[in-house]
Amino acid sequence: MELNHVCITNKNEEQAIRFYQDFLGLEKTREILLPPELSEQLFSLSREIKALVFEKPGLKVEVFISDFQHANPNFTHFGLILDNFAEITEKAQRSHVELVLGKHKEKTVYFLKDFSGNLIEIKQKS
Repeated sequence: MELNHVCITNKNEEQAIRFYQDFLGLEKTREILLPPELSEQLFSLSREIKALVFEKPGLKVEVFISDFQHANPNFTHFGLILDNFAEITEKAQRSHVELVLGKHKEKTVYFLKDFSGNLIEIKQKS
């Protein structure tokens, strides 16, 4: 078994492109308009939903454009193993992408927060 994709919600298309394409370097490969009938069947939401698909080898992220708000607290996130951890954290500071740190004893956990507040855990590839 292998993971096909992850799907998240983003507030608007421009923010999704700025983060997933411009910041993370994923290629926007498709735009999907989910018709209201299918949206109702799958997600109990009877309206057209736009989705953007961003990819690179081994990774596919579907970003649904919606004003949906997650409940608090929101534990939803996905994780990336990075070849260039230091480069991404430095780029985050330059790009006004929030870097969230959690520390406990000798362990530090790092998350990026996209422009809609979604959390992406990041780790250096060993």
